[in-house]
Amino acid sequence: MRITLVQSSILWGDVDGNLERFGARLAQRLDTDIILLPEMFPCGSAMTRKAPEEMRRELADHATRYGEVCALMEAWAKAQNAAVIGSTVYGEGGQYYNRAVVAFPDSPSLHYDKRHCFRMGGEQDYFTAGHERLVFSFRGAKIAIFICYDLRFPVWCRNTDRYDVAVFTANWPEARREVWNALLRARAIENQAFAAGVNCVGTDAGGLRYAGDSAVWDARGKRCGGAEEHAEETVTVACDLEALDAFRQKFAVLEDRDEFEIT
Repeated sequence: MRITLVQSSILWGDVDGNLERFGARLAQRLDTDIILLPEMFPCGSAMTRKAPEEMRRELADHATRYGEVCALMEAWAKAQNAAVIGSTVYGEGGQYYNRAVVAFPDSPSLHYDKRHCFRMGGEQDYFTAGHERLVFSFRGAKIAIFICYDLRFPVWCRNTDRYDVAVFTANWPEARREVWNALLRARAIENQAFAAGVNCVGTDAGGLRYAGDSAVWDARGKRCGGAEEHAEETVTVACDLEALDAFRQKFAVLEDRDEFEIT
């Protein structure tokens, strides 16, 4: 399976500009199976120091573009003959969700709502947490979807579904880049799966810098490939599912995993 990481800067709050920017990146033929876009790629996820009323108006404006964003992602998926994954703002019943959309080239889209709202950034004041995991099959692989802060929670990410690839779409600041790299590697090792993380670069509206460090890690904790730090790059990494299966059979850690229920 081939996974493409689209590491890009984001024009914070500029939906039109971002859709044009990512559309141009995806206009190139990528020859891949899965395309990963950063968290909140249409607008950026920084919870800037604005009055609550202004923040809610901004989220409401972004949420009105949800249908348009999904339609574009579906068009990109068809054009690339690949699944396209990225998150955006979804609104319903006065509540807002950080929703990852999975657009397929030939079947209806799926979605996952971010479970863990980043409280240090105030996300819990504006977003509603999701409660359902998303694991789906595509081209011979089982894929699990997570968003940014979810990476810190191994119970939520635990491989109880025999997934082969864990995807993390993020806006993860440079100041915590060592944590990003360490946790991606850890999630890959403990779950005997590929961990693919895509992050943005540049500086957000609040002045935070992002180094990128988008990469794919394998079940042995080896970095299979990824983007250069601080660079706007589109990188494709090959994941050997047969080698993963052979490793799981030889070193069957998942057979001894603990049973639990998430409440």
